[in-house]
Amino acid sequence: MKKLIHTLALQSIKVKLLGLLLFLAGNLQACSDEGTASIQVNADVLYFNGTGETQELQIESSGEWTVTVAKGGEWCHYKMKENAPSVLSVSTDANQTGKERLTRLIISSGSTEKRVEIYQRAASSSTTTYPQVDSDLPLSSLTDEQGNILPDFSNIGYMGSEQEIPDVKVVETIEAPANGADATRLIQNAIDKVAQITSATNGFKGAILLKKGRYSISGTLNIQSSGIVLRGEGEDSKTGTVLIAAGKGQRTLIKFEGTGSSSPSSPSLFNIKDDYVPVGQFWVRVLNPSSFQVGDEVTIYRPGTAQWISDLKMNQIPERTTGDPIVQWTPESYNLSYERTITHIIDDALHFDNPIMMAMETPYNKGAVFKSSFKGRINRCGVENMLIESEYTSDTDEDHGWVAIEFNKMEQSWVRNITSRYFGNGLVSLNSGTRYVTVKDCKCLDAKSIITGGRRYSYNMNQAQQCLVIDCEATEGRHDCVTGSKGVGPNAFVRVNIRNAHGDTGPHQRWNVGTLYDNINSDGPINIQDRSNWGTGHGWAGANQVLWNCTAKEVCVQNPWVSAKNYSIGTKGTKHAGDFKNPVRPDGVWVRANATVSPASLFEAQLELRKRTGRLYH
Repeated sequence: MKKLIHTLALQSIKVKLLGLLLFLAGNLQACSDEGTASIQVNADVLYFNGTGETQELQIESSGEWTVTVAKGGEWCHYKMKENAPSVLSVSTDANQTGKERLTRLIISSGSTEKRVEIYQRAASSSTTTYPQVDSDLPLSSLTDEQGNILPDFSNIGYMGSEQEIPDVKVVETIEAPANGADATRLIQNAIDKVAQITSATNGFKGAILLKKGRYSISGTLNIQSSGIVLRGEGEDSKTGTVLIAAGKGQRTLIKFEGTGSSSPSSPSLFNIKDDYVPVGQFWVRVLNPSSFQVGDEVTIYRPGTAQWISDLKMNQIPERTTGDPIVQWTPESYNLSYERTITHIIDDALHFDNPIMMAMETPYNKGAVFKSSFKGRINRCGVENMLIESEYTSDTDEDHGWVAIEFNKMEQSWVRNITSRYFGNGLVSLNSGTRYVTVKDCKCLDAKSIITGGRRYSYNMNQAQQCLVIDCEATEGRHDCVTGSKGVGPNAFVRVNIRNAHGDTGPHQRWNVGTLYDNINSDGPINIQDRSNWGTGHGWAGANQVLWNCTAKEVCVQNPWVSAKNYSIGTKGTKHAGDFKNPVRPDGVWVRANATVSPASLFEAQLELRKRTGRLYH
């Protein structure tokens, strides 16, 4: 048994320890002339992973205090934190016993005693180190009894944000037509010409430079080949490159589109061994590890089940008073597929380049990992350095340019230094089959449409995964940083400034998983909630969503009934209970409301840590 005694430095109080120390069953009992001393500890339970880690306890006492660990707890260690006499650092050895273990810290001051239970999961040969960032929380304090942690969001965006977006060599140059002539065919011909070029070793065919001037486009520009970048000469309306969605017709102005789908779409074997795989873990143990190799592209499959939907109450969405139809959730519509790459294999454990974003649970048929491929998806494309506008006839015009840029079945691509104005929906829509896309330094301004559903989605991730929107702005939108149904993450919106919002930011409908909202600043609301019978039955909009140092007019963060948590960390704004209150939904996890937490940006801290520790995947 170990003992640590800490004496409080009080000038006016002489503290003297009297009495006899009696050790019974690993417990310390102390007699002192400070018999009425008080003591407070910030946690009753600490949960540790199996690899060995360090967490901190905050201890406040009016007198001298002592610490001991119960008999058999030699694997648990503690010491005073340097220059922080009220902080106790608690660490554990790696747990090679093959089972969970428990001990207890006893913190005493006079006759007052506080006990802190220490739980540690079993380590296995599957365990490797995936550290968490340093934080003033610390982040480890958010680990729950099942081992769920805040996941790592850093491997997202172009090349997982490990590499800078390149300046691709110009291979075609276009001058703006004189007298405002239609430029659709001019630009499309250049796109089609570059599409025929053989890709360089870096995967790019080349950039098409649109010289400064105004380009009227009556239709849609279509890019269906990898390696093509559209580049302008700046966003200024007078000195830069301006693309105009001319005339009538709801449409996308610039559309990048691959083909195909991920195949196969479902497993032949439900091969995950563990009864529970927590959020944030980078590996799963499988029944058939010899079927896989490092570098395999795989799908992690989390099945929808009738029991899960019932436990979420999503087969009980109330009818609307208007009589509009409601679509109750069904199991076959909620099978979730996460694309991953195997980074290494240790015994029966497959390790991945991105973590588990939704727990695999035995009551809901756990899940599976299987090899998959996505043939036909295009990559290494971009749009940059231009102003894109839509013509319109009134502030409520519905018959004009709708989306400035759309990505379908794309990867390792980007949108940067783009300003869009007057589109009915938004600047960019990242749709199904799209991953590893960065949207950076963009402005979505002054939407023109009726202000109602299906409009003004400034930055829209619609079933995309591993995508990043960073350092952007939006005005006059409804849902400015928004995700659609059944997106599977990780995804992140980082440092987006929103003004004149006509709706909320946050997950919009039907169980979007694993999104980080990092330093969003909005004059409207941010909501993560059960949207119940809105739309045709949006229901629980988001799962394992994280707000980090965000600011909004008002904020709602709720936890689903089962299977996930949602977090509000360092959020500034008025807390509200949500739009549906019968029954009252569970509250989310709220930490440091109306205060700023460290690090300033969770995404950037996680990325820096991953680079520093050598976990590079691209």
